[in-house]
Amino acid sequence: MDDSSRKEPFRYVMNQPIECWLELPAGNNGPGAGKLTEGVLLDLSRSGCKIRTSLNLRFTAGDTKIIIHFQLAEDKLQFVGSVRWGWMFGLGQYQYGVRLDLQEDEEEQLLRELESWTNTRSAQ
Repeated sequence: MDDSSRKEPFRYVMNQPIECWLELPAGNNGPGAGKLTEGVLLDLSRSGCKIRTSLNLRFTAGDTKIIIHFQLAEDKLQFVGSVRWGWMFGLGQYQYGVRLDLQEDEEEQLLRELESWTNTRSAQ
């Protein structure tokens, strides 16, 4: 029996933010739809992540879909998520919380990459 009262999956905080690219699906009518915009990945778990970018999404919570492209270890990853919250972070920068909408195989791939990334980080 698991005694853990933790309900949220473990979150990996990137001490050095990881470069990522953000894409709004082409069907979205917001700014930057169908184009890649540079950003940084601040933390990550199998349920979501926190990102920072110059892209002002002007989102309605839960309605804005976003595709996040990044590389932790070996594989280039691309996941779809929903923006859950956001705010302005300094001049011309925005920070967003994204819930990842992962399929089972994507979650397994993310967990493998996170494990490989943490092993690489601890070996340095």
